[in-house]
Amino acid sequence: MEMMYNTSLQLHFGLVLFWMGVIAFNMAMVQFATQADIYVRRARIAMPFSVMAIFAVAFTGTVMMAAKHLDFTIENIAMIVTTVLLVIMESRRYKTLRHLRVKAEDALALYRPFALKLLAAEMAVTLFMTVWMSLL
Repeated sequence: MEMMYNTSLQLHFGLVLFWMGVIAFNMAMVQFATQADIYVRRARIAMPFSVMAIFAVAFTGTVMMAAKHLDFTIENIAMIVTTVLLVIMESRRYKTLRHLRVKAEDALALYRPFALKLLAAEMAVTLFMTVWMSLL
């Protein structure tokens, strides 16, 4: 049983690293975009990877929590709140992207700072939780 729990913990940590990679990829995609219509098309293709990464991390965390007999510790509650926060931030980013007027000249210039702030906040929250859980 202990070996299965350790394996699931490693899988969970690997998925968290994958999620950080997805955030970094999204940041690079926003930073280096030159045309709004091309960026929007590529971002819509990449968006399912963001959602999949968040929910894969949440699923493995839920399975590990169930293995520990659903103990609601401070750490588990913080991870649940973090997951909800990440989902809210990703949905705000996608909603803003969906309503972006790609024909406007300054569409990307207006969207870029908002998206980079949101992605930086997602990375900061994820890094904070990862460091906090690594120290325990």
